Amino acid sequence: MPSTIIDVSSALGEYMLKGWILTDRICSKCGKVPMMRSPSAVSTSTQFCVNCDPGPASNDAAGPSNHTVGHSRVSQSSTVPDTSSVSTISYGTDLSRSSTPPTEVSVTPDSPPLVPIMDTAELLRRRQQSDTASAEIGRRMLQGWAMLADECPNPTCYGIPLECVICGVAYVDGRDAVGQDRLVPMQSAPPSEDTNRLSAPTVGSSTATATQVAIDRGKGKARHDAPLSADDHSDVLPQARTNLYVNSQAVAPVTPSSTSSALEVSARSLENSLLALSARLDSLSKSPILDPTPIGSTADTISKVSQALTQVKQLLWSEGQARIA
Repeated sequence: MPSTIIDVSSALGEYMLKGWILTDRICSKCGKVPMMRSPSAVSTSTQFCVNCDPGPASNDAAGPSNHTVGHSRVSQSSTVPDTSSVSTISYGTDLSRSSTPPTEVSVTPDSPPLVPIMDTAELLRRRQQSDTASAEIGRRMLQGWAMLADECPNPTCYGIPLECVICGVAYVDGRDAVGQDRLVPMQSAPPSEDTNRLSAPTVGSSTATATQVAIDRGKGKARHDAPLSADDHSDVLPQARTNLYVNSQAVAPVTPSSTSSALEVSARSLENSLLALSARLDSLSKSPILDPTPIGSTADTISKVSQALTQVKQLLWSEGQARIA
């Protein structure tokens, strides 16, 4: 039996760790140490004093003590079933985990696989077209062009703003047969009479100049005498037309050189460009909100094209004079 307070405290702690309960009843023998009660899991309750009574493990040989008369003693085997039950439970748990069959994953999905809406070749073409359009739009915007919100109505151009940088067609505002506003391709109009008069062959220009000089001379002579009448003008103008016809007949058989042919092609291209720029300037000026930036850029371009056209006309005139000489 423990004889000191340290031994009693150690014994109490040992039994409490084993599951025994420390009660508020004091041992009647020593009058100092609380009584210990068997764990609540045991069906038969047993109480003893760790200072006066022997431990529950030696109760089988020594017989019941004074405080445990009429009560069954708890043997060591009372704790064995708990340990075996715990090990059995854990072993059964391991078996249940290992025996669980793996979850089967269905190979075929519930929904059909996603199929591209368009053909792969068409998708690649549109991607390449978008890349080309992005590069061209960036280049045009660096040059001062403004990107519009409208898209090219050409079915082969997918989502390209105007002016279309893919097909190269420019569109202007127009009206359809119903009268609704829509975008229509800007057709290069045929050269008007004014343009033909400005871009007439140099020989004709020189003849017209000579005719004008003749008319002026006639007016100068008539100024001293009397004003020209309608009959005088009718006599002078047919003569000018006759001279123009004779000069054109004289120049026609001459075979034009390659330089003059190239200059004529350049002149026609510049005239078409001038017409397109004029139409664009007209559409910009009719816009509800006037943007000075594209208007100024278009006007500057028209000035440059006009200068180039004048120089080409001068070269054509020089070529014509050289062929005549």
